[in-house]
Amino acid sequence: MRKNPWFIYSVLLLGIFVALEANAFTTPALPYISEYFGVSTANSGLLTLLSSGAAIALAPLFGRLGDQVGRKKVIIVGLVVFCLAQTMKVFTPVSWIYLIGALLQGIGYALIFPNVFAYIPELFPEQKRGRAIGLFMLFSYIATGTGGAIAGALIDVWGWRSVYATSATVSAIGLVLISIFIPKSEKGKQVALDYKGATLFMLLITLFVAMPLVLTNFGLMMLLASGIVFAVMLGIFIYMQKKTEHPVVDLQLLKLKGVYIPAILIAFQNFMMLSILMSLTFLTADNPNMTALQVGMITTVLFSSAAIFSPTIGVLLDRFNPVYLVFISLITGVIGIGMYLGVHMGSSIMYILAVMVFVGICSSFLNASLMKVILLFTPEDKKGVSTGTFSLFKDLGLPVGATLGLTIYGMSTSRGFESTIQAKAESLGLTGDQARQLIDAQVTGSTSSELQSTLAQLNIEVTELLAQATAESVASGIHTLGVINLIIFIGLIIISLGLLKLKTAPVQRPIDVSIENIANEV
Repeated sequence: MRKNPWFIYSVLLLGIFVALEANAFTTPALPYISEYFGVSTANSGLLTLLSSGAAIALAPLFGRLGDQVGRKKVIIVGLVVFCLAQTMKVFTPVSWIYLIGALLQGIGYALIFPNVFAYIPELFPEQKRGRAIGLFMLFSYIATGTGGAIAGALIDVWGWRSVYATSATVSAIGLVLISIFIPKSEKGKQVALDYKGATLFMLLITLFVAMPLVLTNFGLMMLLASGIVFAVMLGIFIYMQKKTEHPVVDLQLLKLKGVYIPAILIAFQNFMMLSILMSLTFLTADNPNMTALQVGMITTVLFSSAAIFSPTIGVLLDRFNPVYLVFISLITGVIGIGMYLGVHMGSSIMYILAVMVFVGICSSFLNASLMKVILLFTPEDKKGVSTGTFSLFKDLGLPVGATLGLTIYGMSTSRGFESTIQAKAESLGLTGDQARQLIDAQVTGSTSSELQSTLAQLNIEVTELLAQATAESVASGIHTLGVINLIIFIGLIIISLGLLKLKTAPVQRPIDVSIENIANEV
C-alpha cells in the first residue's frame, strides 16, 4: 500500500461516497414508486425487502471474503453489481424486475460496506481510528443526505426513473476512482467460506423482515405459521454455525458484552430512525401542498445533521470514553421522538425538518460511538468478520424500521380513517353504504352523485370531509408509532447501563483535526 494512509482513505471514501449517495436515492422515491406499481403504504416495505435481506445477511460473509482475497477486489465487484442493479431499475416495466434489481443492490452493498469500514484498523493505529471513524461517518451522512434532495429534484422534473439513471452513473464514477487510485490490499489466510449458511441466513432475514407484510396481507394465522417456519430455520442455522469452522455469524463474538449490547442499541436506534423517516416521507408525499423536493429534504436534513456533527464526534471519541457519548445520543433521540409526537397533517415542513435534526444527531453520535466500542472489543485477526457482523446488526434495524414502521403507520392511519369516516357518517345520518363509499373514495377519489347530493344538502364538501378524516388518521398513526419508539428508547437507556462496566483503552493525547492538519497529512 502507499505510505500515506490518509491519501488511500480519502480516495476510498470519495469513491464510496457516490455509491452511498446512490443508495440514498430510494427513500424519497419510494412513495412515488409505490403509487406507480399500485402498492399501499402498509406494503411499501416490500419494494426494499430483498435489498435489505441480501445486504444484512451477506455482509459478514463478504467481510470475511475481503480478509482473504483483498478488500479492493471485493469492493470493485460490489460497485459493478450495484451499478447493474440501478440500471435494471431504470428500464423495469414490471415490479418483479424492480425486485430483482433490489436484490442485486443489496448484494452490491454487502460487498462494499464492511470492506470499506475494515480498512480503518488496517490503515490507522488505535489513536487515530476515532478520527478515521469520524471522517467515515461524515462522508456517509453527506452522501445519504444530499441524495435525498437530489432525488426529490429529479423526481419533480423527470420522474422516479431518473433517480436510478443518476444512481447508476455515480456508482460507475466510484468504480473508476477506486480502480485507479486504491492499491491492492494484502491477502489473508485462505479458508472455506460458508455459502450455504449465508444463503440460509439471507432467507431468515428476509422472512423476519417480511413478518409485518405477512400479517397485513394474510392475517394472524399465516403470521403464526411463518413464525414457526422461522423458528425451525433459525434452529437449523444456529446448529450449522456451531459446526462450521468459519461461520457467517461468529456466535462467540456475540457473547462479549462489548459486542452484543452495541448490537442491540444500533439495531433499535436504526429502527427508530427509519420508521420516523419513512412515515414522515409518506406523510409529506400525501400532502398536496408539498413537492417531491420537500419530500427529499426530509432525508437530506436527517443525514446532513448527522454529517455536521461527525467531525466533532471523531475528536470526542479520541479523547473520552465512547460509552458516555452513547448516553448523550440516546437522550437526543428521546427529544427527537418527543417532537415527532407533535407532528400532524398541518405541520410545516420546517417543523418536520426540525424533528429530523434531532434524529440525525442521535444517529451520528450513536453510530460512531458504537463503532469505536466494537473495534475496541474485537480480536485483531477478525476485524473483517467483526465489522461485517456489526454491519449486520446496524442494518437489521433499517428494513425492520421501513417495513414494520410503515405497517404500523399504514394500518393505524387506515383504521383511523375508517373509524373517523364512520363516526362522521353516523353523526350526519348517512347509511352504511354511503359511509363505505366515503372510505373507498380515499383510494378511488370518487363517490356517487347521490352521495354528493346528500352531502351538498348538508353543506358539506366531499373533499373537505375526506381531508378532515385524513388529518385525524395521520395523527393516530404518528401517535402510535411515536409511543412505540419512546418505550423502546427508554429500554435502550436501561440496557446501555451495562456498558459502564466495560474496560476502555487509555485516553489518547488530543488529536489535531483542523482542516490544515488533515490537508498536510494527505
